[in-house]
Amino acid sequence: MRGRAFVDDLKAASERAMNEINSSDYHDFVFRDGKLVGEFEQMYRKSKDVPWHQDREAERIDCRVALDIAQASHCVDAKIAEVGCGLGFFADLLSQRFPQAEVTGFDISDTAILKAGQFFPHIKFEVMDITGKTQSVDTYDLVCIRGCFWYLFHEIDLVAANLTELVQSRGHLLIAQNFPPLDKPYVGREAIPSPEALINRFLPAFDPIIDCRLDDKSSVGGNDNWVIFLGRKKV
Repeated sequence: MRGRAFVDDLKAASERAMNEINSSDYHDFVFRDGKLVGEFEQMYRKSKDVPWHQDREAERIDCRVALDIAQASHCVDAKIAEVGCGLGFFADLLSQRFPQAEVTGFDISDTAILKAGQFFPHIKFEVMDITGKTQSVDTYDLVCIRGCFWYLFHEIDLVAANLTELVQSRGHLLIAQNFPPLDKPYVGREAIPSPEALINRFLPAFDPIIDCRLDDKSSVGGNDNWVIFLGRKKV
């Protein structure tokens, strides 16, 4: 007679098979038919291209501006975390801007973390689900999250609480988030209808230091309307 563990394993395998996506285009693992898919582990295993062209981060104006704003935190000899680090390219840029700091990258995908560690062995990478209820016991002088909220909007309250807990007292939070045209429908609009609505979720816990808007008029598709925010934790 086969035990309960076998039945559970069989059920889990069946669910994985049902959710299996046969594609090499990273877009297919993110959104489909106007809904969030969020199969990031599959995406990092199967995509033929680097998702979101992360290997070109150093060329992006929003990345350069975000790094400049991050330096206003004066986290020279500090602990820095990036949430949603993907393959680690922005975390590496942080390590270059803050060469004396200890940088840690977090992502939900085991494959992304494995590859990031191979690309950038001088940086610490760990698996974390920022939408989960159990988070790292460590706190950081500077926590960065960039371009992730469209994949987290369904748990936005919990995400905001978890990010706040990761920042140590009087530490800093850097948010860099792009927005689609606000006068058109988009996935997640009910939770994040505007840049102001996103930032306002963090103002009870953070004093604003820099609040920047960056609109890239040359962007194809119009999704490069960025809010870049640096706040200092109140307590």
